[in-house]
Amino acid sequence: MGQALATGRRIEIIDAFRGFALAGIVLVHMVEQYLAAPPPPELQSGMVQGPVDQVVAGLLEVFVRGKFFALFSFLFGLSFFLQMDRAARRGVDFQGRFIWRLTLLFAIGYLHSLFYRGDILTIYAILGLFLVPFHRVRTPVVLAVAGLLILGVGRLAVFALNGGDTMFPQGDFAPELPHNRVYFDALLSGSLLEVFSLNAWQGHMAKLEFQLNVFGRWYLTFAFFLLGLWAGRVRLFEKLDEWQRAIKKALWASLAACIVFLFATGLLFSGLADGSNQPSFRSWRAMAALTSYDLFNFTLATVILCGFLLVYRRARGQRVLVRLAPYGRTALSNYFMQTLIGTFLLYHWGLGYLGKFSNTAMVGIGVAVIALQVYASMVWLRHFHYGPIEWLWRCGTRLSWQPLLKKGVRFNYSR
Repeated sequence: MGQALATGRRIEIIDAFRGFALAGIVLVHMVEQYLAAPPPPELQSGMVQGPVDQVVAGLLEVFVRGKFFALFSFLFGLSFFLQMDRAARRGVDFQGRFIWRLTLLFAIGYLHSLFYRGDILTIYAILGLFLVPFHRVRTPVVLAVAGLLILGVGRLAVFALNGGDTMFPQGDFAPELPHNRVYFDALLSGSLLEVFSLNAWQGHMAKLEFQLNVFGRWYLTFAFFLLGLWAGRVRLFEKLDEWQRAIKKALWASLAACIVFLFATGLLFSGLADGSNQPSFRSWRAMAALTSYDLFNFTLATVILCGFLLVYRRARGQRVLVRLAPYGRTALSNYFMQTLIGTFLLYHWGLGYLGKFSNTAMVGIGVAVIALQVYASMVWLRHFHYGPIEWLWRCGTRLSWQPLLKKGVRFNYSR
């Protein structure tokens, strides 16, 4: 199987896994109701309407949130390696074009962030610049840097410097603060232009706070980029037969470790709540708790990755999972469309159902969106080479119009 996977122009298992990761992301965003911030009490009460909703939120917290973002980031690093490697095989230095490609991704991401301030594309575009020099760095150094970042070195350094104080203007996430109240009011009763206006700047300040301060998502994202780069170098997805035994060992070791870190995280977080029952992040114990939670997410994400690879290696599992490949091939278009669907459904500029659907209902809506997009992606790729945004990105990268419609495809518009 490993050889068969390696011979195609695209590696289908990677597309399938990207689709799998994207499905997890849309479930999280739907249940969060595209807030990208802790909900105020009036929204929280609508999201959690009973014990079932609490269970749903807990299951997503344990098994999905933070794990599929890690897998998606891992795939970005892997894609970087594949692009650089394929160019090098043709005798082409792809670094300059990749940086231009990141510039275009930032522009796409900024447009996306106007609708949803939790956008990850702008973060990927900026962090991708730091990934470029690592293409020629020795593998042990790549893994060492990734390991240090996952262990929380970035978070600990920031906390040592600022003690957990807010780093950016309007970066505090407390729902009761005036700038956050203005944001929630815009979602609940404002126009699309009001949402755009707040997300154009304030949204990025909040995002930078989450990325660079003690929550440290920026550092983790880059660590997963580096692990994806490593996976590309060792041809993990292309040589499943050779890696099978190591994958099984990694699965069981990671499963044991994630159980340990889950209990450690619970113990460390206990006692951190202040008088408002909200955890305080102004202590070294809190930093240890956040790092333990990151390690839990990392090890469980590793379990999910290894499990996917082992299932895909089996003929029956591959027949099921390969259906996600078209969804993964058009991931950028699907990610953008998910946001348009979710924000239109929830924000006032659309249908205005924010806080009116429970967590359980939003999971159902998320599953329906995934199913619809999986089918639409399959149909689209029968006729076109790329997803619509992927095609525009490719045209911009090459500074010329690229073929979109497949040869031999004809549309009959007559009745």
